[in-house]
Amino acid sequence: MRLTLQQLAKSLNLEFRGDPELVIEGVSSPGSAQAGDLCYLLAEKNLPDIAASGCSAVIVPKELAGLVGDKAVLLSLEPRYSFSQAIDALDLDAPRQAAGIHPSAQVAESAQLAAGVRVGANVVIEEGVTIGANSVIGAGCVIEHSASIGSDCHLHSHVILAHSVRLGDRCILQSGVVIGGDGFGLVMHQKQWRRIPQIGTVIIEDDVEIGANSTVDRGALGDTVIEQGCKLDNMIMVAHNVRIGAHTAIAACSGIAGSANIGRYCKIGGAANILGHLTIADHTVITATSFVTKEIRESGVYSSGFPVIENKLWRRINARYKALDKLAKTVAEHAKLIRK
Repeated sequence: MRLTLQQLAKSLNLEFRGDPELVIEGVSSPGSAQAGDLCYLLAEKNLPDIAASGCSAVIVPKELAGLVGDKAVLLSLEPRYSFSQAIDALDLDAPRQAAGIHPSAQVAESAQLAAGVRVGANVVIEEGVTIGANSVIGAGCVIEHSASIGSDCHLHSHVILAHSVRLGDRCILQSGVVIGGDGFGLVMHQKQWRRIPQIGTVIIEDDVEIGANSTVDRGALGDTVIEQGCKLDNMIMVAHNVRIGAHTAIAACSGIAGSANIGRYCKIGGAANILGHLTIADHTVITATSFVTKEIRESGVYSSGFPVIENKLWRRINARYKALDKLAKTVAEHAKLIRK
């Protein structure tokens, strides 16, 4: 879509400066921008990048508006957020999938598809499925019986929703996501592991996004729940009966064991691991590669792990770990002698 500067400003509810008829038809980073592209600026230190850019317009904080030369500007308190809105306004992220149901798709007679639903090639939609208006089901997806999908959702290719899973409105699932597979429920009986049937489901509320190849297991008896507005990155494992509070963000390769309860507005860094049956307070930040083994009752920033150092230093430190116990005992004995 092509919009004039004035039209885009009106769409974003922003003040603008420059030629109102200037046509904006794309977005870009400053280094690769061409005429007709829109960029954004966050800090004064990045002004040289904008000055050298071929972009026609830039979204800037008001205090920097006079420093971008002859480029048209849109004034924003949150340039990065306004830039994301501009992408939507220009329709640059809209699904390119054709309207209707692809001839190769298999849709059960009892499935209910609302107006505007798009179904891609080789999709399987089983009995009793409901899909809300304007949702997009990408090629190769499988929606098992009795699952429900809200309105304006976008399932990219090869997503699997297992039976009875419930997905809210405006959710985005990237390729390879599996929702509702069996949780890791086992019991030892007569020296063999026996599977415990997982008869709960998964409830995903509105505006949740889940990255490629992530998995969310169904509950054992109750449900696994991801609350409104959560954002999960790629390759995340969410085990059975986990509850993730609203608007929590989790970076790639993290693992959350069964029945953990993560609070609202938490931020969890990449490759973090959280043991099962723990509660994490609202507004908690867990930094990358941390290993959470105890409950976190108070919000704050928590870390564990060992930052990378030169190998020969790491080997020397690692070798000295063995002496720590002996050193601790020696210190304790000296402390006793001093007290005497």
